[in-house]
Amino acid sequence: MLSGFFFYEVLLKSYFSKLMESMGDCVIKEPPFLPMIVAHLCFTILLWIILNANNVNSFMGGIQKSWLPVLLIMVWYDAWLFTFMPQMTLQTGIIDVLTNGLCTLLAAGVMGWVMGQFKS
Repeated sequence: MLSGFFFYEVLLKSYFSKLMESMGDCVIKEPPFLPMIVAHLCFTILLWIILNANNVNSFMGGIQKSWLPVLLIMVWYDAWLFTFMPQMTLQTGIIDVLTNGLCTLLAAGVMGWVMGQFKS
């Protein structure tokens, strides 16, 4: 969540703020945190299942074993965004997939490292 904040609210804020402004009232300006927490917990459990099934115990192991599922999930999500957001462009989709993918792979790496600490 912290890496997402850094990328979306610090590095890419001006880029994505233009997208959000063009959406007008279709976007909640201050989204509720509970659904975000539930979404992050669900994705964390999914990553844990993948990493645990592959017996991951290192930072690089977490990244290597989860990059393909993460990429597929991010592309799937952004492909759906194209179906109901006329503001979505190919450039926005690519940036979103790369940014979300990077944040998630960092999280998977940390999860792999933590899992290794518990196996030691």
